[in-house]
Amino acid sequence: MRKVRTAKIRIISLLMVMSAACGFFYGVEERLYLFRLRNVDIVPENVLIEKETASLISRSSARFWPLLFMGYPSWKMEMEKKYPVRLFIRVDGWGEVVIEWLCLQPVFIVNWHDERWFITSSGMTWRESNPLWSNANMDVRNLLTLKWHNSMPPLVPDEANPIGVRQSIFPVVRTIELVEAIRKTPWIQTIKALELIKIAGELAVMVDVASMDKDVSILLEFSESTWGDLSPALEAIVKSSDAKALYLDATYKDKIVIRNK
Repeated sequence: MRKVRTAKIRIISLLMVMSAACGFFYGVEERLYLFRLRNVDIVPENVLIEKETASLISRSSARFWPLLFMGYPSWKMEMEKKYPVRLFIRVDGWGEVVIEWLCLQPVFIVNWHDERWFITSSGMTWRESNPLWSNANMDVRNLLTLKWHNSMPPLVPDEANPIGVRQSIFPVVRTIELVEAIRKTPWIQTIKALELIKIAGELAVMVDVASMDKDVSILLEFSESTWGDLSPALEAIVKSSDAKALYLDATYKDKIVIRNK
């Protein structure tokens, strides 16, 4: 019994000491603001990200700034779902926090339902009208613009949502491979446009190019290897034609249909 009473007394004493210590540190904090969040710097400066960050930082984090790092993963995810950015956080002194952000870098522009969508190498996409993107003044003049035909399935599952960064079904890797193959073809001067199309359930592409000072549109199966196989025959047709504008349908197994545009 004495051992039990002694243990209880020790526990009570320990709790009293801890309570007194907590009370002491709370009083010090209330007077000196030792753990208050002093400043959050947004690098580079951006009014929209600054407002969003301020709205996501909890009161408890503002009072005890180390808690900011516990809540950071959730509001980082929230921000990156809304805007085409990647966020990074670091400490720059006691109570001083720096949040750095980088815009996502698109590799293609896709026209779909009369709007421009930007596609990254991982297939993430957002509208041109995204509030942060529209104010970012990113130089996209060198990006190839493709068209997503109405025969194609929805590029994103929730088109109606005007804001947000979402995973698209755009075949980024295959498109990059095809574009590179076309660009490396000696008889192609420039790629003017590409349009992805579904024909009888199969993915096809309409390629508009300048070749031998002619305007040429080529419809073929969406594949780098298909382009490589057909390239010699396509070159021979373009070279032998007197027309300045050609349409070549290469979706048939044993022939290429030729028309004047």
